[in-house]
Amino acid sequence: MNIMNTLDNFRTKIISLAVLVSTVLLMQPSSFAAVSTRQIISNMAIGEYTEEGSTVVQVSRSNLVQTTILPVYSVNLTANNAKTVVAGQTVYFSHTLTNTGNETDQYTFTVSNNTGDSYDLSNLSVFLDKNNDGVPDGAAMTSYALSEGESVGIIVAADVPSGATVSQNGLLTLNITSLNNASGNKTNIDTATVTNQSALTVRKKFSQTSVANGDVITVRLDYQNLSSVATGVVTLTDTLDSSLVYQSNSGENWNGIGVNPGIGNDPAGINYSVTSNVVSAVLTSVAANSVGYIEFKVKINQVAAGPINNTVGFQYDHDNDNNVSTLPIADVSNTAVVNVAPIYAVKINGSTSDVNNSTAITAASVMQGGELIFNNYVWNTGNSVDRFNLTLTGSTFPTGSQIEFYRADGVTPLLDSNGDGIPDTGLLPSSLMSPNTNLPIIVKVRLPSSYAVTSNTLFEVSLQAQSIADSSKISTIKDQGSLNPVAALVDLTNSPENNALGNGNIDNAGNAWKTVTTSTSINPVAGGQAIFPLKVTHTGVGTEYLLSANASSDFSSLTLPSGVNRVRFHVAQNGTNCTVLGAEIGKTSYLNDGESQLVCAVVEIDKINNSVTTPIYFRVLSASFVSGNNSSNPSQDTIKNAIAIQSVNAVAQVEFMPNSRGQVAPLGTVVYSHTLINNTNTDFSGNYSFLISDDQQAFNSTLFYDVNGNSVFDAGDLVMRSLADLPSGKLAAHQQVKLLLQVQNLAANNVTQANSTVVNLTNSSNSQVLASIVDVTTVAQAQLKLNKLQARDFDCNGTADEAYSANTLNIGQQANGQGQCVLYKVILTNTSAADLNRVFTFRDMTPAYTILSQSPVCTSCSSVNSPTVGQVGALTGTLNSVMANQSYEFNFGVRYVGQ
Repeated sequence: MNIMNTLDNFRTKIISLAVLVSTVLLMQPSSFAAVSTRQIISNMAIGEYTEEGSTVVQVSRSNLVQTTILPVYSVNLTANNAKTVVAGQTVYFSHTLTNTGNETDQYTFTVSNNTGDSYDLSNLSVFLDKNNDGVPDGAAMTSYALSEGESVGIIVAADVPSGATVSQNGLLTLNITSLNNASGNKTNIDTATVTNQSALTVRKKFSQTSVANGDVITVRLDYQNLSSVATGVVTLTDTLDSSLVYQSNSGENWNGIGVNPGIGNDPAGINYSVTSNVVSAVLTSVAANSVGYIEFKVKINQVAAGPINNTVGFQYDHDNDNNVSTLPIADVSNTAVVNVAPIYAVKINGSTSDVNNSTAITAASVMQGGELIFNNYVWNTGNSVDRFNLTLTGSTFPTGSQIEFYRADGVTPLLDSNGDGIPDTGLLPSSLMSPNTNLPIIVKVRLPSSYAVTSNTLFEVSLQAQSIADSSKISTIKDQGSLNPVAALVDLTNSPENNALGNGNIDNAGNAWKTVTTSTSINPVAGGQAIFPLKVTHTGVGTEYLLSANASSDFSSLTLPSGVNRVRFHVAQNGTNCTVLGAEIGKTSYLNDGESQLVCAVVEIDKINNSVTTPIYFRVLSASFVSGNNSSNPSQDTIKNAIAIQSVNAVAQVEFMPNSRGQVAPLGTVVYSHTLINNTNTDFSGNYSFLISDDQQAFNSTLFYDVNGNSVFDAGDLVMRSLADLPSGKLAAHQQVKLLLQVQNLAANNVTQANSTVVNLTNSSNSQVLASIVDVTTVAQAQLKLNKLQARDFDCNGTADEAYSANTLNIGQQANGQGQCVLYKVILTNTSAADLNRVFTFRDMTPAYTILSQSPVCTSCSSVNSPTVGQVGALTGTLNSVMANQSYEFNFGVRYVGQ
């Protein structure tokens, strides 16, 4: 027992050090945001066709359908232990607990003695073994939580009664109870057999618990004879897999004395050798109540993030009879674990084969109102599966430009797969493990038909890919394109600085032209105001200019910068400066050729916490589309300034999706289905209004609440003017509602005209836009409606197990462990009295996290194309014509294969 007391003191010091080291090592990854396990299968079908006498491709989008993956709770506890013990001592059994589900779970531990054995063990306790060295860490515990895919070492400690006799067995059971009733192996049985001969235990550990590929670390094998009887021959065998490469002649030692990895030349008492990455050590004997160790080094040979598990097997002649009368005792050490740390990195560029390429992507120039197309590629250059949010920054494209992301087919919109409201790549494997693996992202920029330039002008926008696992990992690439020139009208500058001269000279090499600091001298937490004197100079046919402010240069969606309460425009009282404000205005006076007007932009700031500088863009836009007769300025101009203000409380996130496109016949009506989601813990009630604008006079749009959620306009659906019109009078925390936008074409002779309907959810108290959607409606002779429905196929037999609907569904796993299936029904209806005697093409793609389970069926199609079952890719179906008042179906199914 004295040797045990010594060992316990030594163990206490080791535990303290191990806890400190493991705490430091575990702190580093905590700065990374874990990849969310929430997976959403979002899907939208597309239809394409051309009309008689036209080569312009018309596009229809179906409604959005979504399926959310249910959480899966499962756990695995390993393994049963059998130890040879000495009566009166403490025995330690090592186990590994792994959360094999896709959600965090909490586990409770119970240890109990079994019946039918020879004796009961006492002082049953459970400890963590965070660094997997076989030594308990910290105090005993009763429960522990693990995130999805996470593992932890667990040690069960128990005292063997002093009265136990030779060959008697004591059995105990470790049982895991999941808070969420997880399936899987939750029970291990440990056996302690008493001996009056030697009792040997071996522990294995790595010098580091977190490593990178190529690191060289030390492996230590600690052995201890717990009894007062010396052992006979002891053989330790450590079989290293390919992830751990033995490093010969790198300081191998036995209790500090060097050993030779070849045959021979070892000190007396040990025969040490290494063959084919297998380490073998034969000890002549281990003295009674003694400890010892063997050390050697290995090199990490694993690129992918994740654990490398390793044990050492051993056998010993416990009664020192040269194995004549009894067989040697065989056992295994604890499972030592070293983790290759995750590396999160991303690259976005325009190359399909060169990950290091950073050349800006340039599209061919287009005419006013044309469409620029950019082929971008996202590379996961880290060592872990990750997904990447895609956003746009630094856009210099004209106001009103529609910039959208598409999947590889260039037709299907890229959607959000994790519920944060931002389009993303879905889970993308590492290109380090799969060379040349990347995800194509198509960016399309449709320039406004009302915008013109006077010289061939290069516009650009930067596409940004941001890791969801580690938000600090960002890559951007510039997409550049030109607009061919036409005539123009106006110049917006700061006054009296007179900078930003020249139409389209928006920023100062990316910086603001002017920065104004707010005053907070009266109250250190009160918001102030910033005043920008702006000069509007007009050339050409007389007109007036609308005034607006925005957080970005893209004024198609008006959102005030973070920290700005509202922006008001005033006349300068004396006409020369903004020391005295005149009447509040929303537009300039009517300006003739060569005239200017000074406008005072008053920016009101919210309450403050910390200093921050935020950009603000001002725009002047002709109230009427005027054709200029000279070549100096276009009919609108934007300028970038900035405000030095204090940060404010974050604005809660509201999602309004998706943007839709469709067709309408002359005098016809089309209905678009949208989803409004409150992703916060706060109710939205009060002054939150829906502001609807159509950019063509021939259209009128109305927003409705979809009472029964069927994505179809019914007589009982409620007109929506504000959130107060919802049945509950508010948008409750985490509530999701369906809204319908009804767009009416009031003209009988406007074929080919396109109308953009913008719906902004606006805080009426400060004019901030919380969320918005843009629906584009094109007038066509034939009015085509594309609708998408879904139904679950739980056992993936190809038959829907419920009625088809546009509702959001939940799916999980089949009994065989595979993901369940979703069946899609895409319905095309010609609601007009005119036939479409042209080809119509159904287009769709297997959504993120799925593979094709049912090949497409379209009985009226002349041809159907799709990937093979079990693969991913684009699906198409071709109709040679679409008859008036007829409907056509395109059906297929997918199976969930995500985490």
